[in-house]
Amino acid sequence: MSWLGDDVLIVGACLAGLSTAQELRSLGFDGSITMVGEESHPPYDRPALSKQFLAGDGDEQRLLLPGHDELAELGITFRPNSTAVAADLAGRTVALHDGTELPFGTLVVATGVAPRPLPTSGPAPLTLRSIADAKRVAAQLRQRRRVVVIGAGVLGTELAWAAKSAGCDVQLVGVDPAPLPVLGPAVGEVVSRAITGAGVTFTGSVGVSDVRSGSDGAQEVLLDDGTVLHADCVITAVGSVPRVEWLRGNELDLSDGLRCDSGCSAAPGVYGVGDVASWWHAGLGDRLRVEHRMNASEQGRLVASNICGAGRDFTPIPFFWSDQGPNKVVVHGHPTSEAEFEPVVGSLADDRFAGVYREHGRVVAVLSWNSPREATRLRRELVA
Repeated sequence: MSWLGDDVLIVGACLAGLSTAQELRSLGFDGSITMVGEESHPPYDRPALSKQFLAGDGDEQRLLLPGHDELAELGITFRPNSTAVAADLAGRTVALHDGTELPFGTLVVATGVAPRPLPTSGPAPLTLRSIADAKRVAAQLRQRRRVVVIGAGVLGTELAWAAKSAGCDVQLVGVDPAPLPVLGPAVGEVVSRAITGAGVTFTGSVGVSDVRSGSDGAQEVLLDDGTVLHADCVITAVGSVPRVEWLRGNELDLSDGLRCDSGCSAAPGVYGVGDVASWWHAGLGDRLRVEHRMNASEQGRLVASNICGAGRDFTPIPFFWSDQGPNKVVVHGHPTSEAEFEPVVGSLADDRFAGVYREHGRVVAVLSWNSPREATRLRRELVA
């Protein structure tokens, strides 16, 4: 069977884009599907870069997503080494960097995010987004160098753990008093104790003014309070920027990624999926843009169903996890800045605990520390 707008063009070839393409075929869509990826690799799993890959498993094949080798069999045209530079929604075409123009009936934007740059006067610090980035970081860590990680969110803390596990002297810098500020101050203190207990030096409540060249090929990280940190390798993880520049000039709202409605549609025949998509969550009554693996997969499948005419709202319970060294953090829901964490099983002083985030008495999220089964159990309260 076929639907109107049979030519589906998916710009972005990681989990969100691949999930969309696979689900379209699963639903019986028999129109043409083209997926454009800027890298030479088949679709692969980015979250694993800061976990297994840097932990010593440098096998790129293990990163590849299930189904990456079945694209041709499914009738999905994959164009690697291709970057979208412009889109003409009225003319229904996307221009690539080599001058090629690809027509479409339906456009799926899955271009994700880029690392937020940190302006510096010296050599640019390393970042982590791609396999190529991970290889550069891994090469530095293998030399057991002095490493400064700027940014103490999920990616920054995982990088710090990876560097420490590789035998590096690691300093972690964050603008908040404790790492992982998205989890609130109470859980942040748990994270701080764990990471400093492993030998990482954490400096919080301070920004970075500059990263400059030092002596003997080293780098100097100048903090806002005048402190200078000396490093052989500087890695930044200070947030991300949605990759939407190629969509400009089409009367789309690109203020925080691609602004979509509750069904992930940004314009007639144009959808957003994954990290780049900002959509109205009808269940929460709020606009979200979620940079987590599970969201990318679920959103891709939902968009595929809507391309096929389902007309569904995307109302997931957000979910993510993080490996903090030997510790696993699991979160269901959407912790807000006003929500307070309340332990339900164990205490914050224990090696294992789980609890809920409440805002004005209402449960908005659940979290577990080394107790993923408890998080699953508490999720039922969140659903209710």
